[in-house]
Amino acid sequence: MIKKNIKFFYKGRKDFYKTEQIGEKTHHVINPFPIESEKGKEWQRGFDSSYFTNLKRQKKHESAKRIRTQQV
Repeated sequence: MIKKNIKFFYKGRKDFYKTEQIGEKTHHVINPFPIESEKGKEWQRGFDSSYFTNLKRQKKHESAKRIRTQQV
């Protein structure tokens, strides 16, 4: 069961970096599966995992940037 659903986790991770153009606005891809299903939950878990990984990376970059500007 776990091996079967892991592909939806990775699909969610990959979809975090995709966007859709709707009119003049750009949006993140939405969950293509019903949220109550196991596929939907695994996709959401992967999407959230990428979100928090990206957030951590962004904060690290901002703090390094702040330190560099203070040293100048």
